[in-house]
Amino acid sequence: MYMAGSDVVITVVILRRRLADFKNLPRKSGHDSAPLPPSRKMSISAIKTSPFREMTMKPIVYTCSLLLLMTAMPSICAAGMLRQYADELNETVTLVKTGALKQAVAKIEGANEGDDKDILYFFEKGELLSLGSNFTSSRETWMKGDEIIQAWENEFRTNPTKMFGDIGSFLINDKTRRYDGQDYEKVLLSTRLTLNHIMLGNFDHARIEMKKTYEREKLIEAFREKEYDALQAESNKQDSGQVSSLEGYPMQELDTPEVRELKNGFQNAFAHYLAGYFFEVTDEPSLAEPGYRNALQLAPGKVMIQSALNDLGKRVPGPGETDVLFVLETGFAPRIDSLTISIPIMRKGGMLITPLSFPVLKASEQVSVPSSLAVAGGRYPVETLTNIDTMARRLLKDQMPGIILRTVIRAGLKSVVQEQANKAHWIAGMIANVVSVSTEQADDRNWRTLPERISIARAILPQGRQIIEFQTQGGHYRTEADVSGRFTIVPIRFTGNAVYVGQPNRAKDVAAGFLPASTISAGGIVPPAPDSSGSLVPSVAAVPARADLGKRVQVGDTTYIGDFRFAQPSGQPSGKGVIEWQNGQRFEGQLENGVKQGYGVFIAPGSFRYEGNWEDNKQNGKGKTIFDNGDVYEGEILNGEFHGQGSYTTKAGSRYEGSWKNGVKEGPGKITFPDGDSWEGIFSNNERTDQGKMTFLPKPEMGSRP
Repeated sequence: MYMAGSDVVITVVILRRRLADFKNLPRKSGHDSAPLPPSRKMSISAIKTSPFREMTMKPIVYTCSLLLLMTAMPSICAAGMLRQYADELNETVTLVKTGALKQAVAKIEGANEGDDKDILYFFEKGELLSLGSNFTSSRETWMKGDEIIQAWENEFRTNPTKMFGDIGSFLINDKTRRYDGQDYEKVLLSTRLTLNHIMLGNFDHARIEMKKTYEREKLIEAFREKEYDALQAESNKQDSGQVSSLEGYPMQELDTPEVRELKNGFQNAFAHYLAGYFFEVTDEPSLAEPGYRNALQLAPGKVMIQSALNDLGKRVPGPGETDVLFVLETGFAPRIDSLTISIPIMRKGGMLITPLSFPVLKASEQVSVPSSLAVAGGRYPVETLTNIDTMARRLLKDQMPGIILRTVIRAGLKSVVQEQANKAHWIAGMIANVVSVSTEQADDRNWRTLPERISIARAILPQGRQIIEFQTQGGHYRTEADVSGRFTIVPIRFTGNAVYVGQPNRAKDVAAGFLPASTISAGGIVPPAPDSSGSLVPSVAAVPARADLGKRVQVGDTTYIGDFRFAQPSGQPSGKGVIEWQNGQRFEGQLENGVKQGYGVFIAPGSFRYEGNWEDNKQNGKGKTIFDNGDVYEGEILNGEFHGQGSYTTKAGSRYEGSWKNGVKEGPGKITFPDGDSWEGIFSNNERTDQGKMTFLPKPEMGSRP
C-alpha cells in the first residue's frame, strides 16, 4: 500500500515516547524543587537513581540534546553527513557530456579517497566504465555496490522493524542514515548487471541476475508496505497537531499524470522487456512471454512491447541475419536539492520559527530521443520504455510521509533545544541556532549518471558491419556496429554533446581497468577539442585490445584502417595507416602509442590540409598547409604554429618570405605584391616597421607599345 494524492498531512511530534525512560522513573517527595549542586558531576545513569532526578530531568535532556548536536558537528562533517552530493556530481556530469570519461573517473576517485567506499561510488564509477565499453571492470565495480544492497536485503529479512533509521536522522538530518540506494536504483543496478553479463557473453549470469531483479522488486514492495504500516503506528503514538499543506513546496511536481500512471517508483518496463527479449532470442519462449507481459503492465500502450508479445515465436531471423536490439539512453537522472521551509512551532514561551528542509527533484537538461534509426537501408522507430525522472518523482511522492514525519520530529526537538538554550544564556541560544540551521539539510544523494530515459529500437539485420544513422539535437550522426550471431545488443548513450556507442563484439577483449583517454564526441556536432598547444588536430582515441592487423577497426566515431597494433594496458594504437573521424577529418601517417609522429597528412574539410612532419601529436618541423580559401604556407612549424623560416602565399598573389614567431611575421622578411612591387625589412607582430625599403617594379607607360 502506498500513500497517494497531492495533499500530505504533517504530524507535529512532541517526542514524549523518546523521553519515556526519564518520565517513568519513581519520584521521591521533598526533592522536586531542590537545585542540583553545581559541583556534582552526574551521568545519565546517575540521574536515574538520584533524588534530584525529576527536578533536573528536562534541563538535562535538553542540554544533552544540544551537546549531542554541538559535539557531533566535527564528526558529522568528517563523515560527509553535510556533503553536498548534488553539487559534487555536477562537474562529473559535465565531463561525461563532453566525452572526458577518464577525467570523470578521476573526479569520482578524488572525491572518494578513503578505503570505506559508499554505494554511490560504485554506482557512478561502474556507469562511467560501462560508457567506455569496459564491461568487465564495470561489472566488477557494480557487483561491489550490489553487495551493499544484498546486505540491506538480508537486514530487512532478519529485522523487518528497522524502518526509520537511527536517532541521528531525528537529531541532525536524513544524511546520517546509511544510504543503500533509492528503490529504483536497486532494481536498475540489477538490470544494468544483466546487460553487462549479456554484453560479455555470460548468459548464465544474466539469467541469475534477471531472477534476482524479480525477487528484489518483491522485497522492495514488502519493505514499503511494512514501512507504511510502521509510519501509521508511529504517527498514532505521538501527541500531535496537524498542518494540511507544505506552503512553498512544489507538491504539484510529484502529482503529474505521468507520475500517477506509474504503478510504483521502482519497477521499470525496460528490465522486463530485456528479459523477454533475451529469453526469446535464446529460444525460451515460455520465459519470454512473462517478461513481455510484465513490461506491458508497467508501460501500457507501448507499441513495441505489444508487438514483441504478438510476434513471439514468429520473429525468426533468416540465414545470415541477426535480431538486433538497440538500447538508446538519453540525458541524466535528476538531481536532488534541499528546500528549506520555515515552520512555526508553538512553545510555552511563544512561537519559534524552525527551518525544515525537504528534498526537491530538479530535472537535468533534457536530451532529445531520436525518433528512428536508419540501418541497412531501413528505418526503425524508437520508443521510450522507462523514464527515470518520472520514477524518481513517484518514489519521492511515496516516501514523503516518512520524510515529513522524521523532519517534523527533528523540528520539535530542535525547538525544545532552542527554547532551553535561550533560557540558559544568549550565547547558548546563538550556538543552538547555528547548529540547528547548519545541520538542517535534506538528503540529496542519488545515482546521478543514470540516464533520464531508456528507449529501444529493434530490427532484423544482415550480419556484418552495419552503418547506423540518426538525428540528435546537434545534427546528423553516423556510426557503425558489428552485427553477428543469433542476436546482438547495441547500447547507445546520448549525453547532449557526446554519444557513446557500446562495442559488444569486442567487450571480452577490453583489459581490466582500461578506459579511453579520449572518448567519443558526436561526429559533426562537436568539433575536435584543441590540445594544450591550441592545435585543431584531434587526438587519437584508445581502442580495445587485439584488433585485427591490416583491417578496419571502428571505435565510436573513429575508424582505423591499416597496420595498427593496440598495446596493453593503455590500448593505444601504434603503426601506419589511416584514421578517419565521423566529422570528415582524416589523418594518414604514423602513430606511436596513439601519438602522431614522423611524416603525415591531416585533412580538416572546410578548413585546411597539412602535409609534413609531426612530433608528440603536433605539427613540428617542416610542412605545408593548404587552406580552403586558397592560401598556402610552406616552411617551418613549431607546436602547430608558423615558426622559423617560411613563405605564405595568398590566393590573390601576395607572397611573404621570411621569419615567423608563434604564428605571426616577426623579424626580417620580404613581401611581394601581385603587381610585382615588394617591401623588404623588419616585421614586428605581423606588421611592417620603419626599418624597411619599398621597391617598385617598372610599369609600361600608358599608350606605349609592348
